[in-house]
Amino acid sequence: MGWVWWFIAVPLGVAALWAIFAPRNQWRSLFSWSVANAHTAEPGGAAYASRQILAALALGSALTMIVIAMVATMGNEPQESSAPSDIQNMWGSPAPLLVYRTFQTAKSVDDSLVDVPIESYLSVNDDEYPPLYLLELEPFSRLGTTGIPGYIGSEPAETDSTITRADVVIHVRGPLLCIPRRVVAVETPDVVQLAVQYGLPTPSDGSKPDNVEACPVGEDLSGSVLIPVRLKDPIGERSVESLDGTPLAMADSEG
Repeated sequence: MGWVWWFIAVPLGVAALWAIFAPRNQWRSLFSWSVANAHTAEPGGAAYASRQILAALALGSALTMIVIAMVATMGNEPQESSAPSDIQNMWGSPAPLLVYRTFQTAKSVDDSLVDVPIESYLSVNDDEYPPLYLLELEPFSRLGTTGIPGYIGSEPAETDSTITRADVVIHVRGPLLCIPRRVVAVETPDVVQLAVQYGLPTPSDGSKPDNVEACPVGEDLSGSVLIPVRLKDPIGERSVESLDGTPLAMADSEG
């Protein structure tokens, strides 16, 4: 119905502006034909002034109608739905942090570190499109700090495409005060077993912190983290498990 307001407001506004700035010309053009003697019947100055006041009020009404028409038009426009991004579909919201590091997987766990449950994984290899959208993620940090002693691996060189070489991306939720320190991968022809271990940063005094006490698993204060991992071979048809044989969940791209 917004067009109705425009249909009324535009002619009214034009007529009001004409009456305000050229009232004599408007009377002679529109009304002089209706009287026998236009010269003697023409309104005086006071009459024109009153017409200008009425025209100003009409102009205000026309402007109000235009505002109403614009609001009505905007309200009727279809709202574009905010489609979930690939990251939200795959890994949930808020977006996880990315462990964009070069490292070698270990063959066994370190008893001094804490096993962090793997929430899901995504198999990727050279036969599929690499998850380059992961590069849009913020890099992993501990309370805003990225240069962390003991943080797994090393920062890749500019020419090192860690993402495109990854065979699997692991999703975990780790304690906020701790960092990824170890990724374990045990591969057989039929099974790939994975584990992620967290711990405190390496103390500068050489002491050994109590990671089990400092890095509780399952607490509310945890952070969503993705870790791209290079295996000996792509996962292929092999099953993916934790080290105790529990099947791991595959990330759901449909959200």
